[in-house]
Amino acid sequence: MKTVWKRLICIAVPLLLLGALACGQKPVEPETEAPKTPMVSAAPTQMPAEEAVEVVVQANTPVPTAPTLPPETHAPAETAVPSEAPSPVPSPATVTIGAVGDIMITSQIVEDAKVSGGAYDFTTLFAPFEPLFNAVDWMCGNLETPLAGQEAGFAQRKDKADAYVFNAPDSVLDALRDYGVDLLSTANNHALDMGADGLYRTVETIREKGFYQTGTFLNEQDRDTPCIVEINGIRIGFVASTKKINGGSAGRMREDERQTAIAQLQKGDRLTDDVLRDIARVKNAGAEFVILFAHWDFENDNPTAEETKRFAKQLIAAGADCIVGSHPHRIKGAEYVTVQRENGPYTGLVLYSLGNFTANNTFEKMVGLYAQLTLCKDFTTGGVSLTDAAVLPTFTMRRAGSGAKFTVVPAYADPSAITGLKSPLTDAERQSIAKARAHAFGRLGTVEGLRILDAPAE
Repeated sequence: MKTVWKRLICIAVPLLLLGALACGQKPVEPETEAPKTPMVSAAPTQMPAEEAVEVVVQANTPVPTAPTLPPETHAPAETAVPSEAPSPVPSPATVTIGAVGDIMITSQIVEDAKVSGGAYDFTTLFAPFEPLFNAVDWMCGNLETPLAGQEAGFAQRKDKADAYVFNAPDSVLDALRDYGVDLLSTANNHALDMGADGLYRTVETIREKGFYQTGTFLNEQDRDTPCIVEINGIRIGFVASTKKINGGSAGRMREDERQTAIAQLQKGDRLTDDVLRDIARVKNAGAEFVILFAHWDFENDNPTAEETKRFAKQLIAAGADCIVGSHPHRIKGAEYVTVQRENGPYTGLVLYSLGNFTANNTFEKMVGLYAQLTLCKDFTTGGVSLTDAAVLPTFTMRRAGSGAKFTVVPAYADPSAITGLKSPLTDAERQSIAKARAHAFGRLGTVEGLRILDAPAE
């Protein structure tokens, strides 16, 4: 805090004999402590309150020559009224946010992670992404599997409606947390694969492991609690919603219970009031930037539906500042969408589908995208904006050799930049990574304003 100390200046004005000269002393300049540079904390914090700075100015009062003024009329030197100096405005703050697509834990990936004693270790699966995940301020992903416990069985199977049913070991969360993931969305069509009990246990387990979580909820009060984090003075709201829940899932809920437990994105060809209320809820709670995880569109090799594009415009207009899509199990395009809001036009980024982050089916389903967003807050205006967006292809592969393990890697242009591997890449693996990279960019297309993130995190 900058402080100006008051200093009393005494002016000796003795009156000498007639004809003598008057003697005086100039006031000493106030001493000023150098201002300190304001700091922006890397941890969530509130802006410091403004502190008043006192400034005292002493005027130089000329001493009159006698006998122009009699001694008794000599006025004391006037002191200016203290005034407040403005507090220094903090420098703009930034926040980086990472996101990946569907985290699918299939039977083969579960079996691959099995270790002695009936435990499961997923560290090899995620290890190459540790530098990227830890380089951002906040890391997010879509966990597309329930965590219903070992007694429910981890085998992937089909239900009565011929849809795949999943259940993963809790230890998948340990690996995600240890490698830097902060928030998990659970709004997807597999949320009820293990029934209502499986849905509730998944929410509880994720939170007990120290993650933020949204998209499925324990009760009505939980549903009405907005998911907001504050990082570097920027309040970010997260909303997650799904187009559908598999109809043949083991845990079909009553309709009233399901409306509370799962954030539903749409009914037929229109958005639900629920998703619009979810966006409004986080904004009303103080979120300065809203990210919506939308589990939408159509699976497999289909172009982005016109209905999905229409929904994107409606959701941006409703207050979602950026949409991160999933569900198709394929990468889809991206675009900046300009809409009209109450306070004027707004342009938001829509990533229609990041594809799968982890999977082991066809080659196309094993390729995905990692997205990285940079937000900036101007403390003069209070505005928060998206100042940079970048993507990097990802590829799930099964390493060669006797200790073969599934591993998802960042598909850099130079594969030698990949870290966290237990052995060097083979020529065949390098070729597969290059093929995955080309496939990803072919699916995404060219998007003006979307940068390619092609350097390892420092």
